[in-house]
Amino acid sequence: MEYYKVGKIINTRGIKGELKVKSLTDFTSDRFATGNTVYVKKANDYIPFKVKSFNSINHQDILVFNKNEDINLVEQYKGCDLYVDDTNETTLYEDEYHLSEILGVEVYQKDQLVGIVDDVKDYPQGDYLDVVLESGKHALIPFRDEFILDVDLENNRIDVVDMEGLI
Repeated sequence: MEYYKVGKIINTRGIKGELKVKSLTDFTSDRFATGNTVYVKKANDYIPFKVKSFNSINHQDILVFNKNEDINLVEQYKGCDLYVDDTNETTLYEDEYHLSEILGVEVYQKDQLVGIVDDVKDYPQGDYLDVVLESGKHALIPFRDEFILDVDLENNRIDVVDMEGLI
């Protein structure tokens, strides 16, 4: 079975087992729908949990696991990653990617490594790659055809156009 990373538990909220989650998916309402199974990766184990509820409160995603409605039961999962298995995988169209596939991919400009994708930011104008440059600074690159020449996930590589001021 293959697992896909869809989020990270960043903290607890209240005493009723609520978990603050940083979602790493565009399909949060589908991934965390009531009754779905998500897996918490702790050490090298994938621990399955049924979702009891999922809400977004003040731009913060809150997840509650079934039969784990107590802070003492879920506090141990702070910092752990959340996964779904390949049976819950959403079908993507050509040139669409899961966030977990893009994170950590090397970015090249004119065949020179310029940085690594650290995050994907969603703005009204579209998605932007947040790239950590070799200097340690961050650059935002529009994730559109005009700026992205090639995405080769097999070789862990994204090629961007050679444009002054892009990086």
